[in-house]
Amino acid sequence: MRKAFDTILFDYVDADDAAKSGGFEPYRFECACCWEEVRLCAADSKSQATHYRHRSGNNNVKCENYLGSRSTVISNALYRKNARDKIDFYFSNETKMFSVGVKFNATEIEEHEKNEASFQIRKASTSKPTISIPIKKSRFLPDVSELIPIDEFSWEYYVSSSTDSKRWRHELFRRGEQYSLLPSFFKIHMNDDDDNFRAKLVRSETLYTNTPYLIVFTHQNYTIAFREDSQMGKEITFRTMGREFSAVTVTFTNKTQKVEQQLKAWKYNIEVNETLTVLWPPSSQVDDTMRVKTKCAYIFSSFSMQPHGNINVHSEDIVRLGEGISKISINGRTKIHKKNTELLLSCFEDDIREFDDVLLEQETAKEYKATDDASYLFDHSGVSPMSKGMVATLTAASEVRHYSFGYLDRIVKLANVSLNKSGEQILCEILMYYKKDEELIWDDMESVDLSATALDYIEACKKAGRINSAAKRFIKEGHI
Repeated sequence: MRKAFDTILFDYVDADDAAKSGGFEPYRFECACCWEEVRLCAADSKSQATHYRHRSGNNNVKCENYLGSRSTVISNALYRKNARDKIDFYFSNETKMFSVGVKFNATEIEEHEKNEASFQIRKASTSKPTISIPIKKSRFLPDVSELIPIDEFSWEYYVSSSTDSKRWRHELFRRGEQYSLLPSFFKIHMNDDDDNFRAKLVRSETLYTNTPYLIVFTHQNYTIAFREDSQMGKEITFRTMGREFSAVTVTFTNKTQKVEQQLKAWKYNIEVNETLTVLWPPSSQVDDTMRVKTKCAYIFSSFSMQPHGNINVHSEDIVRLGEGISKISINGRTKIHKKNTELLLSCFEDDIREFDDVLLEQETAKEYKATDDASYLFDHSGVSPMSKGMVATLTAASEVRHYSFGYLDRIVKLANVSLNKSGEQILCEILMYYKKDEELIWDDMESVDLSATALDYIEACKKAGRINSAAKRFIKEGHI
């Protein structure tokens, strides 16, 4: 067959385009008719056209003659995405543990939760699950990989949901002919530090120069022939899953004969690396996806963008600006994949907000009782924090402000205050609702032009030698 669905680019691609972009990874292509795995064949043949062939030996004429529309094939393929397509394996150097990463979108989580489905891992296709986790919104975030530690060692793991009849086989650790032990390679995340990095399992048989890897051995005694032809870190030994492991970091600076020979013995090959970078706009990264706020992005790549070959967009969506820079129009989820480089772009222009609006409630009351420790009383004395249960009597010159996570969300002021009230009315309300007093110091009033009401009140205060604090303030301000 000449066309197949590319599970990396999420695109319906021609065999010639796939061969030009180096698409030889296992599990990458699926038959758009029966959805079984197919592999790329005759890429270098001079007597045969490049084509796809079923791995299972299925030569059904219906499949060979199938040619669906690109949009229909992609729609059907995305609908049929199963647990295998969402799985990756990781190693944490901080915890010295292996984990499986699984990702669901919002619709899938909702559907699984409705069906009470669980994410399951088995050591054999017919065995009982060693891991079974309910797929719920409380456990999984949409489009974000959830890392689940693996507790039991196995040469193969079978992954599925409890409602899925098919279980997908994965190899985390490798064995060769006659059960010889082979290492597994993990690609180290570039943004991690030297000691607490996380590394992702390399699922293809191709490695690349100038890329940091972690080589993991399922045994203690091993030999490495290319120590002088690469940059190697210190050896790591650890025990997990009831087994002793060894590991060492490596970066292949050159493609040398020693490197090629050693990797060939381990069933790997090596190629020169490619480079892929987002130049503009500044974008946030969530899991493996770059969230771009605009409808286009400027990309630098060491390779030429090939529509439906190494990028899942049409030719009119690519503007080549020279010097390796391209302007890419982003429609939905745009995927770029070439050798060791991979970039997933998604336009979030309508979904990303610069900030969340905080609703500000404004109320009136004669007094305020704090319901928590996030209220503050503002008055002529400054700002006073209010503890839970504390009561404050409000005046015309005071208010209470309440904060939530540092943001003002509520203001409470005195209800129905009229400054046209007589001094006698104001004094009466103060003495009724405000009970704080202080020592009467007559010198404080010498410069104040006292009203008859204020003078009578002060004369009454002389007997006790105390004066209401709020009344004193209102007298000095000329309200009484």
